[in-house]
Amino acid sequence: MVTVFNFPARVFAAFVMMISIANAAEVEATLDRDSVPAGNGAVLTLKVSGGKAGKPEIPAVENLIVQPRGQSQQMQLFNGHTTVSVTYTYVVGANVPGDYQIPAIDVMVDGKRFSTQPLKLKVLNAGAAQPPAGMPPTPPGQQQPAPEEAADTGENRFGFLTVELADSKRKHAYVGEIAPVRIRAWLPADSRANLRSGIQPEGKAFTLHNVSGQPQQTQEMKDGKRYLVVTWFGGISATKAGKYPASLSVNATVAVRDTAALKQPRRRMGGPFDDPFFDSVFDQMNTPMIQKDVTLKSVDQEIEVRPLPTEGRPDGFTGAVGDFKFEASQIPDNWKTGEPQQIIARIGGSGNFSLLKAPELTPADAWKTYSGKEEFAAGDEASFSGSKSFQFSAVPRKGGAQDIALGFSYFDPAAEAYKTITSPVKNIQVAGADIVDAEPAAAPEVKESEKRKSAGLIGQHLEISPVGVLVPLVSRPLFIQLLAVSGLLGVLGGILNLLRRRRDDPKRRALAAMEAATRDALEAAGKCAAARDVTGYFAAARLAIQQRLGAMWNQPAQAITLAEVSARISEDSPVARFFREADLHEYNRQSTGEILPQWRALLDEAMASLTPSAR
Repeated sequence: MVTVFNFPARVFAAFVMMISIANAAEVEATLDRDSVPAGNGAVLTLKVSGGKAGKPEIPAVENLIVQPRGQSQQMQLFNGHTTVSVTYTYVVGANVPGDYQIPAIDVMVDGKRFSTQPLKLKVLNAGAAQPPAGMPPTPPGQQQPAPEEAADTGENRFGFLTVELADSKRKHAYVGEIAPVRIRAWLPADSRANLRSGIQPEGKAFTLHNVSGQPQQTQEMKDGKRYLVVTWFGGISATKAGKYPASLSVNATVAVRDTAALKQPRRRMGGPFDDPFFDSVFDQMNTPMIQKDVTLKSVDQEIEVRPLPTEGRPDGFTGAVGDFKFEASQIPDNWKTGEPQQIIARIGGSGNFSLLKAPELTPADAWKTYSGKEEFAAGDEASFSGSKSFQFSAVPRKGGAQDIALGFSYFDPAAEAYKTITSPVKNIQVAGADIVDAEPAAAPEVKESEKRKSAGLIGQHLEISPVGVLVPLVSRPLFIQLLAVSGLLGVLGGILNLLRRRRDDPKRRALAAMEAATRDALEAAGKCAAARDVTGYFAAARLAIQQRLGAMWNQPAQAITLAEVSARISEDSPVARFFREADLHEYNRQSTGEILPQWRALLDEAMASLTPSAR
């Protein structure tokens, strides 16, 4: 349950100390009306945003009366920008009719002086009637309706919702886009409300995303009435094009003043500022309230959803909609054909990060990639901005020096166009021969003459057939010899088939490749030891252990880290101890030195624990 109220000053001050202000300081003064009868008051609002403000001083004007009516604070967090504002409220008026000017008001904000524009207020004779604040004057010959009566009738008596795109320049959204929206609950200014639920979509056209947890509260005028406005920021998305009502709702308990009781006449006390505005505190304390559990709903405000254009759509487009850029990329310098290594990339910006897939290596035909892991870090409360990190493995298919880069495509709804961006081009060296995919052998064609031979049986007739012997075929020596030869050929074929299957077994081939890579790594470690290269020794030795672990755990060898080893193997094991020693020397970056005997012994012990017999 969320109770609608203004932050206390001390609580708000604590929030101000914990956040950074994104916008420049601004000071603005406004009057809710241009003229008032003598003895009545207009509301002067002084709003300070973008910094920590000192207490303002209202310049004194002859016959002009200024009474402070308190202050309120608001916070707004949207698209990574935080705005803090303090609003001071005053009532100004005079008992003497005339034209008055409120001079510029000076306010110190973060040690700098800011001034407002002067304001003009016309004080009329006491009998002059004035429309409510924010309402246009009544044309001659027409009667001004009573605002209380209009406020207390109709289905919106207890409040309502409105939904609009946060960017006022945008009139539509795109399929797949999470379009930022501003959701407002308009409650009567003199009401008391408890929100009993979060914002919920009423229809199936839109999906609601990332609604801000702490709403913003302001006082605003709408259609001549003053409202307490509770504002959330969120996003909506649609999977189909068209025009759909953005129908949302929220459950609330709202208490409003009993207008029937307000219509009862009560004795006026007289004196300056004898205006209903000054009686608001008395009314709230003594007027009965009508409380009701209601569901505040938005009017059926339609939002147009456009399909993504087909013209100019890149081949690698995966559905990401927003504005993105490369923040970082890590590609190893040296590779070997057929052996995977890890690539790291980070993409930042704003938009639908859930549809943002890992960038692709270019040229694509020279690489084979494997899916990895991804992680999103939000940049604002509503998760519209942030960055997404990708870690995946790739295997080079071609050897030699190459210029490669990472690239991905997305649709920019602001520019209404597809964009393709790439990371900085990097030159790498790939050892080994090119990998060529073997084409399957074509099945031999059966000759037509051979088909005809087995097409049918040739009938035999006794009169024209030669007389044969009556010895059964199975008893003839030649048949027995042929049968024995066939049996031997069958056994030999089975043995050859078994040997062929074993030779082509993917697991056996992978194991053989792993053992070859392990031997190469150990050989490299030996060369580094002879050259007194400590860093190279530990890097090569750890790669040998990673090759064994990768075969055991069925994952890329270089993706195995100390954290994963500690999670799977005892921390006292020689493998975990060697990984810790390798990480220590990698961070210390000791380039030369003697390879200690205990390091060699620890490596031998770790490799021995990973041999097939040890497992």
